[in-house]
Amino acid sequence: MEDLNSFVVYNLQRLKTAEYDDAYHRLIEADDAVIPFLIEAFRVEPHSATRASLVEIIWQHRVPETIYFLSEALDDNHPEVWKSALDGFVTLGSPAAIQVLELVRQRIWAGSQAKSDRIAWIDEAIEQIRHGPFA
Repeated sequence: MEDLNSFVVYNLQRLKTAEYDDAYHRLIEADDAVIPFLIEAFRVEPHSATRASLVEIIWQHRVPETIYFLSEALDDNHPEVWKSALDGFVTLGSPAAIQVLELVRQRIWAGSQAKSDRIAWIDEAIEQIRHGPFA
């Protein structure tokens, strides 16, 4: 476990340097066992650009169980983060992804922060999944 954590920490640091591309690809190509470490890194990362990269790296693993993490990332205040999460939902393209997106949409709509732009993006993601290659 420590080796995976060290691997993630090392490459997370590299994501913030000129070595971004190499670190990005190493994390995408890593075993899916890195996902919990990546999720934890996301939760404590102060920089929105790095959080957006982490979201993309996580969904690039294409592990269906990350849908719930992606719904968490939709709550981020920075558009590059929640838009990356939506890309992940569309990529996973499952009925579960649609179900979670519909629940998130209802939660946002019911909340006092009716964020029409985010709702429009969620609606577009749902349509892309429904009419995508797996429909």
